[in-house]
Amino acid sequence: MKIREAKDKQVMSTLNANWKCGLAVGLFLSSVCFTAGAAEGISPLQPGATTGNPAGALPPPGVYLSVDANYEWGNLQDGSANDRTEPKIKIANVSSVANLTYVPGWEVLGASYAMSVAQPYKWADTEVTVGGSSTTITDDGNVNTVFVPAILSWNLGEGLFLGTGFAFYLDNGADGIGNNYYTFEPNVAISYLNNGWNLTANNIFDFNTKNKDNDYQTGNFYYLDLTATKSVDKWTYGFIGNYTQQFTDDKQNGTTLAAIDGVRSEGNRAQHVLAGGMLGYNFGSFSLNTRLLYSLRAENDADVSFIHVGLSMPL
Repeated sequence: MKIREAKDKQVMSTLNANWKCGLAVGLFLSSVCFTAGAAEGISPLQPGATTGNPAGALPPPGVYLSVDANYEWGNLQDGSANDRTEPKIKIANVSSVANLTYVPGWEVLGASYAMSVAQPYKWADTEVTVGGSSTTITDDGNVNTVFVPAILSWNLGEGLFLGTGFAFYLDNGADGIGNNYYTFEPNVAISYLNNGWNLTANNIFDFNTKNKDNDYQTGNFYYLDLTATKSVDKWTYGFIGNYTQQFTDDKQNGTTLAAIDGVRSEGNRAQHVLAGGMLGYNFGSFSLNTRLLYSLRAENDADVSFIHVGLSMPL
């Protein structure tokens, strides 16, 4: 009995440490995005958005505030993971997102329950080069609001947690910044939290509706966010990574987009592979964390790398 109680204390200590170190409270916190070549505008979820977060678990009952800001940079790639020929596009954006998560202490189907809402904002800087002549386009505005009406987490014992949730992206982003369609986003995550370790795999799916203004159908996406971190005293550090794959074609007027040499492959399906690290510190009443995700490969999209700085606190 004492051994089991000791293990339970280790698990809860690890869970609390990971939530307190500012690791994107909730399942869908950093949904700020970037200018994209695949999809009509931007992928609904930013690749690697939930890295660092024990997405299979939930914190104790309460209200939590999380704010994340990031700088992102890269060049638009063709379907062979090479820089596009023309037009050449280079991006350097700043994005932010504020999120509120409410954990009421309810139990649903044997799982802990939570809900959240997030509002991203983006300042976009895009350099377009055609025939050796470059033009820089700047814009800013709200990205699509994200509602998460249901987040469920089951404590499987021995430090294992299984989480699932459902997010809904409104069609309310600013012109030239957000997406002119709705997105439905379920996820399934598994987390191992024990002895300071957070080992998490979060599987996320985006199902997009059609843009009725131009009859453009952005393909659906799969994201795998991976986290392997260790908490020691007030510090949390470790490795993070992301794999993103668009698994259905982009279509316009019901026709799959054709391949254009040096620009895109048929269907314009995006792919991302990113890897990096994170470092967090718990100050007590609030926590800070930094994350770096470096682009290793991108197809039909910008090879964007990200530097994140996040703050979180209970209210």
